[in-house]
Amino acid sequence: MARPDVPCVLILAGLDPSAGAGLLADAEAVRAAGARPLCVATALTAQTTRRLHGFQPLAPALAMQTAQALLEEEPVRAIKIGMLGTSAMAHAAAELLARAGRPAVVDPVLASSSGVALFQGGPEAARKAYAELWPLAVITPNAPEARALLDLSEDPRTAGDLEQAARELVRRGAKAALVKGGHLRGPESTDVLFLGDACHRLTGPRIEGPGARGTGCRLASALAAGLALGRPIEDASRAAKAFVTAYLQSR
Repeated sequence: MARPDVPCVLILAGLDPSAGAGLLADAEAVRAAGARPLCVATALTAQTTRRLHGFQPLAPALAMQTAQALLEEEPVRAIKIGMLGTSAMAHAAAELLARAGRPAVVDPVLASSSGVALFQGGPEAARKAYAELWPLAVITPNAPEARALLDLSEDPRTAGDLEQAARELVRRGAKAALVKGGHLRGPESTDVLFLGDACHRLTGPRIEGPGARGTGCRLASALAAGLALGRPIEDASRAAKAFVTAYLQSR
């Protein structure tokens, strides 16, 4: 039986059957960070540890019915949004966040690690869809996702570029922005959090080796777990960064 004193994180994300990313990786990270995951699938993927073969979005009505029931009957203290897949699902998720009034983290999953698109309609549709979610959450794009959401000419390539992207996301309405620097080069991996009018650089060692899948999912989920446990956004972001660094070092 679940302990009633353990706060829950409601997770909406795509199901990766290989568990490398998506809903199963989210649940693993939330548990490791000390909260209890409640999982709602937004899409099914045909995926292995090597590549994505395809995906099927699920009906927003069913996903939201499930999410609403969990909100009403479980001690949900934060919400994490991952892959949404369609504009209709994104709109439904925005309405859910507005009703719920819980701290939320939105990881704008637009493509798989192998580069296959995971949002129907292209970049313009994704920009419009995620703009509905920005005011309700901490948004956690990586460099390519920040480029797509802000319609930049190229990916952010430096910590300064990440800071500029984070500032612009907040200027456009995001509650806070944590722009991840895992795609950059150099001995250190720097993520940039812009919150209020302050910028914070979160730096850790860059872990060399085969490319890891699902690090963005895990970071956003660990951040949501920190918020569920009552930590401030900056503290929860730093703890999430440390969690992902430890995960990569253990592989």
